[in-house]
Amino acid sequence: MVTEGNDDPPVPYIQTMEELCQPYLNGRGGPIAQIAIQETNFGLKNDMIQQVQNSCQFHGLSGDDANKHLDKFLHVTQSIKVNGVTDDAIRLYLLPHSLTHHATTWFDRLRRNSINTFEQMAKMFLGK
Repeated sequence: MVTEGNDDPPVPYIQTMEELCQPYLNGRGGPIAQIAIQETNFGLKNDMIQQVQNSCQFHGLSGDDANKHLDKFLHVTQSIKVNGVTDDAIRLYLLPHSLTHHATTWFDRLRRNSINTFEQMAKMFLGK
């Protein structure tokens, strides 16, 4: 707060639109907690992400079937394998890439580091 040098109450600092639009540099982190992976160089490859995005997208609209999406997602990801990385971890990190529109908004609002397993994610997804 800024004081005016007289007996007036302090004027609160108001951020500009430019300041409000700046990214938070410390990072908010996402809802998926860090999980232990044996493979030290693991990272989602573009082809993995594209395979999911091209095969199954969930928009979160009223007519969308979350169970059907999850079944298709599991079918698509069953062929994605990485030595030293569990299927659970791969699916956990890939599921957000299958979400768009309202579903992405739902995912982004989940509490930080609140998801530890794919099963937990699937239950939350089906319950949304």
